[in-house]
Amino acid sequence: GSGAAGAVMAARLSENLDVSVVLLEAGPKDRSVLSRLPGLGFAIGAHPKFNWGFVTEPVPSMDGRNLVFLQGKMIGGSSSINGMIYTRGHLREYDIWRQMGCEGWASEDVLPYFKRSEGNERGEGPWHGGGGPVKVRSARPELPICAAFLEAAEAAGYPVLDDLNRDTVDGFGYYDINVGRGRRMSSARSYLGPSAGRSNLTVIPYAMALRLRFNKGRACGADVSVRGQVRSIEVEREIIVSCGAVKSPQLLMLSGIGPADQLHSHGIPVLHDSPKVGQGLQNHVCYRPQYLCNAPVTASGQLEPLNVLKAIVRYGISRSGPFAESYAPAGGFFRTDPALEVPDAQVVLLSALAPTNVSGSRFRIRDLLPQQHGFGMTIYQGSPHSRGAVTLRSADPMDAPKIDPGYFADPRDMQVLLKAVGKMREMIRQPPIARYIEREVTPGDHVRSEDALMADIRRNGATAYHQCGTCAMGPDEDAVLDQELRVRGVKGLRVVDTSIMPRIPNAALHAPTLMIGEKAAALVRESYPNC
Repeated sequence: GSGAAGAVMAARLSENLDVSVVLLEAGPKDRSVLSRLPGLGFAIGAHPKFNWGFVTEPVPSMDGRNLVFLQGKMIGGSSSINGMIYTRGHLREYDIWRQMGCEGWASEDVLPYFKRSEGNERGEGPWHGGGGPVKVRSARPELPICAAFLEAAEAAGYPVLDDLNRDTVDGFGYYDINVGRGRRMSSARSYLGPSAGRSNLTVIPYAMALRLRFNKGRACGADVSVRGQVRSIEVEREIIVSCGAVKSPQLLMLSGIGPADQLHSHGIPVLHDSPKVGQGLQNHVCYRPQYLCNAPVTASGQLEPLNVLKAIVRYGISRSGPFAESYAPAGGFFRTDPALEVPDAQVVLLSALAPTNVSGSRFRIRDLLPQQHGFGMTIYQGSPHSRGAVTLRSADPMDAPKIDPGYFADPRDMQVLLKAVGKMREMIRQPPIARYIEREVTPGDHVRSEDALMADIRRNGATAYHQCGTCAMGPDEDAVLDQELRVRGVKGLRVVDTSIMPRIPNAALHAPTLMIGEKAAALVRESYPNC
């Protein structure tokens, strides 16, 4: 996979011209204008051509609904379709990884790799990298609703900060976004682009790994479907699986690594009984209040023909303006309990009112455009206690696996989300932003009691697409991976993506995944000193 971790691995390992690297990606090349212009990020994220669009099993705690897990299916993976928010989470969260037994993954261990990937406009410093491949800058939305949102946060008692990546506890501000010179800085553009001329790096699009092959317990190759034709690829040193938190455990299980009883039930020979493969699925369950506005203060106003023309001219001249910005420019981290050490909730401001229902199978950008002036908030529980699972549907690699998100399996998560939504609804009543609000569309002013809000969360709640944890590393022998991300029970195989996380951080997962890729590349190099 060529996502935020896989592309980093391929680029870093191929820096040594004596090493031959093959990168496989199930989707197409990163050539769509939708994936390159930040202002069109809302469209690429919904495009079925570039998205796995996994559908979960019915979720009992969400009124039996089938939810959708988005994941990028193109060169660059999810880094080519996401909202471009660059957040790491509080560094204390990585110290918790260390406390869970993951030696080498404490805050002091991972910060250098965050910095190595980052080329922040602030320059090199204690918190940021200045020369890394992923260009990062603060969002500059130039929308009255964004300024009003931050003024309301300040009026409600929250600090408004100029940098949300400096170990914020409670704090609101403009997000850092991975945008450079007006272009999305996906892993395709930031890592693979500069590596394109290397003769020792082969990137193959439309190539889906079907299963891994082993010789005497060592990974030696893979069967791959390339544009529908099955071929085999052999390796001398290692295979790195970077398929994401849904596809990585599926590939391991298809290859005989997973819960023995599950593999037996699908007729798959067991190479190594690893009961935790696919278990421990974590994600940020979220809820999205929406508001109609009484004035053209949101991104909806940018869709007027004259404003579109102005935006095109501005982008063409200076690579700035609406086409160079994320649709999710501002937000904040906060605690639902003041006794907590780190924030357990996050809110993301959506600068326009997205449609709630898009019917039909034909993808059209115009169906995604807001029809009224308004905005939304994505509020999520940042550190969920609940766990789900990814399991096989069949032994056919072309069948999507079963996904059980496990949302609200632990009742503490619902209580945190209820408190978080309540706090943000209170904040929105502050005068700086309340003056622009015509009415609350979701959940609506009639929803006031805790029971009524809980019912609406179950009816309309969603996911923040931050799936992780299904091949978690750990110190115990039954953990899928050791602390160097090597798959236990076999040799020559590692997993490097969000599935390795033992605990989800309260952040968008793009920046942490870049860090994982950088650190894993260093670990591989250490394993082969002559390479």
